[in-house]
Amino acid sequence: MWKLFSGRQQKLADAITSADLDKLAKLLAKFEINELDAPLYDNQSAVELAILNRQPKSLELLLNRGCDANATASCDTPLVLLALQQPENSLALLTQLLRAGADANTTGLLSACFSHCAETALMVHISRLIEHGCHISGDTDLMVQALATERLELIHFLINSGANLPADTTSINCSEETLAYAKRCEDDRKVREMMQQL
Repeated sequence: MWKLFSGRQQKLADAITSADLDKLAKLLAKFEINELDAPLYDNQSAVELAILNRQPKSLELLLNRGCDANATASCDTPLVLLALQQPENSLALLTQLLRAGADANTTGLLSACFSHCAETALMVHISRLIEHGCHISGDTDLMVQALATERLELIHFLINSGANLPADTTSINCSEETLAYAKRCEDDRKVREMMQQL
């Protein structure tokens, strides 16, 4: 149910959901930032509405206007996590938020990639987070999840990006071959790091 307070808010919501960028750009000039961050539809802000309607271009205009990329959605979910959960355009939505200063180290974000990203899109989502400052070096849970996929290219990418294997690998749910491959990748990385220090 729409809970709008004025005709201009209705117009704003329509422009966001339909990705009418020209109309949206004109309307945004008439709104203060605090109005845009306030509930617009069913307690959802303009940014949340853009994310839920999978409209990265609308989201970009809102963030450029000054909306808070680190805000929490009406369901108490960080916007970056909400973007990641979308079945379409999740990478584009996530990218817009990260470019606007969203925290790439938001709790649960890396783990959520494994839950919500298609296998073909998983590595690019994680890569985008790393590109924007996500720290993976101390996150051994990430490698546990990666090893369970048995995807060697993903394991290779994560280890080369700084991820570490847990000290105890006995309970990891993967084949011995996959674990051996991961250990070789980690050893190779350590050798390269040592050579760089010489």
